[in-house]
Amino acid sequence: MIDIKKGIEPDGLKELREDPMLSGLSPKEMFAELKNPLKAQVIESLRHEQGQLCVYCMSRIPREDKDPGIVGTTIEHLIPVDPEDGRNVGQALDYNNLFAVCHGNVKRRMKGIRRARTTDDLTCDKHRGNTEFRKIDPRKKETLQTIFYTIDGRIDASDQDVRFDLVDTLNLNCTSSPLIAERKAALDVLINEIGKVEEKDLHMNCMKMLNAFLDEGDPKTPYVGILIWYLQTMVTALA
Repeated sequence: MIDIKKGIEPDGLKELREDPMLSGLSPKEMFAELKNPLKAQVIESLRHEQGQLCVYCMSRIPREDKDPGIVGTTIEHLIPVDPEDGRNVGQALDYNNLFAVCHGNVKRRMKGIRRARTTDDLTCDKHRGNTEFRKIDPRKKETLQTIFYTIDGRIDASDQDVRFDLVDTLNLNCTSSPLIAERKAALDVLINEIGKVEEKDLHMNCMKMLNAFLDEGDPKTPYVGILIWYLQTMVTALA
């Protein structure tokens, strides 16, 4: 996971948010009023500022392995649209509260085919539900600074609240999803490239690669978070 810099909201979202007809509606009812073509514009704007990656797992959205009929990119609310305490602080249509996410490892129920799914199989917002984060906020880099990864592709954090958000709330180390293997594969490619560099040029080249990943716009490299972490570790060790 990396921090996301929020951009300017699409034309029409502010007008919808301030529509007198929405007065008195619950956040869930207000969000239901966001329809195409405006909804599609919002999703496209979110995908653009996230570099076409899921804000949580950092896989490319939409994923190619999703079942037919499953929506590949959905809108996520940092403050849940239907929070357990029922509060309404305008979160439903607040662009600063919106992010784009993947399909969360959901499988379609198809006639004649059993596709067992439990909560443990789900990731990202599909696993999160209405649970509020203890600490992480993709808009605030300082809330993500303790995140690290393991060589086998697992995500972790030294801050226990951040770790809970990543592992327990978002289930980003889900063993029935491809996330761990895909993060490892992305890291293996990077390690192979670094292995081709002569030792005398290693620090300089790691710095160049790190800056290139940090400066990526749209699109970003899938699972760029683990690549940035590894390069930062290498640069520190070689300094």
